[in-house]
Amino acid sequence: MAHEVGAQEKITYGRNDRFEGGPVGGGRFWVDEQGRPVAKIGGPRDWRPNVMIDVHVGDTFTVGGQTWKVTEIVDADSPDAYLLTTRVS
Repeated sequence: MAHEVGAQEKITYGRNDRFEGGPVGGGRFWVDEQGRPVAKIGGPRDWRPNVMIDVHVGDTFTVGGQTWKVTEIVDADSPDAYLLTTRVS
């Protein structure tokens, strides 16, 4: 799915197939030693060899030529954890 700049997507545990060039999915959420929420997300084949990456609020990643910024990681220590992303380019 193509998104306009400014569009938002939610990533939870499992797959989100709404990313053009995706899927992208949450693999793990936690709080690091500095108290910051962190998410490990998996992406498409073109992320290889590191198919899983760790992201914090403010980090960006690219899927299908679209760049996304992590705007929030919610309830990182909960089974209901998720992150919100905003397309920036």
